[in-house]
Amino acid sequence: MKEICLDTGVLGIYLSINPGKKIQTLIQNIRKGLTKAFVLKPVLIEVFYHLCKIEGKEIASIKITNLKSKIPFALVDLDDSLILKAGILKYQHQTTLSYIDCMSIAFCLNTNTTFHTTEKMIKKIPNNTLNQLKIEKYSF
Repeated sequence: MKEICLDTGVLGIYLSINPGKKIQTLIQNIRKGLTKAFVLKPVLIEVFYHLCKIEGKEIASIKITNLKSKIPFALVDLDDSLILKAGILKYQHQTTLSYIDCMSIAFCLNTNTTFHTTEKMIKKIPNNTLNQLKIEKYSF
């Protein structure tokens, strides 16, 4: 079974009006049990924030509350190893990566999980980190 980590942008696309074929196929594979998806808890905060800006607090609350029933993903807490690795990544890439990206990338590096993201700045990560990170990119 493939193991993946979903980033804010991927969840945002899924929750949009027209998520597109690539995202629909990804979600179907998760639902069928062909792919195991992980989502870091702070990612849900960021998704909720973006939904509030676009659709308002009430709709955002409904969508976030119902998300787990639509996509069976495992929620990931931050442990010491993840905190330290994310902190190092943020220190190394202060202007390139957000805290959320650093946490998700750290999780993927720690678990050898593929990072599913819309992040455009990912190509600016130095090759030593990028070579270790498995990435699947999506566009809005």
